[in-house]
Amino acid sequence: MSYFIGLFFVAGSVFMTWKVTQLWRDADLVDHFMQTFSFMPFGKEVKRGEVRSLALTAASLWGVTVLLLLGLLDVDMTGPLTAVFAFALVTVLLSLLCEISVVLFNAPKFVVPPHMRSDPGVLAARRAGGQRQTKS
Repeated sequence: MSYFIGLFFVAGSVFMTWKVTQLWRDADLVDHFMQTFSFMPFGKEVKRGEVRSLALTAASLWGVTVLLLLGLLDVDMTGPLTAVFAFALVTVLLSLLCEISVVLFNAPKFVVPPHMRSDPGVLAARRAGGQRQTKS
């Protein structure tokens, strides 16, 4: 059973990476990806921010997959495997922090698909929306 779980996470990471690659290459897929986040009870800006941060989600998923595989294989955490563990853990934590930054501020730009780099972050979009409402 544990091998099935490990294989499931590896397959999920590969699939997520493939989908992110498609998103980076084709700006027309943004609407499709936005629809996949329709279950989220947030506004359009947050959903678009989540789409912008999918590369970070994929990186985080790879880190979680490595951590899971290390746990499933029950390896002795000495030597190089300690470095692998630390790298995977730092990858997950930094990806989560950067994902929050991309959703709220659309920064850093290099982790955002090129065709979405000019989007405002959630905070800037809501601020602009509030200013438009007060001017009317």
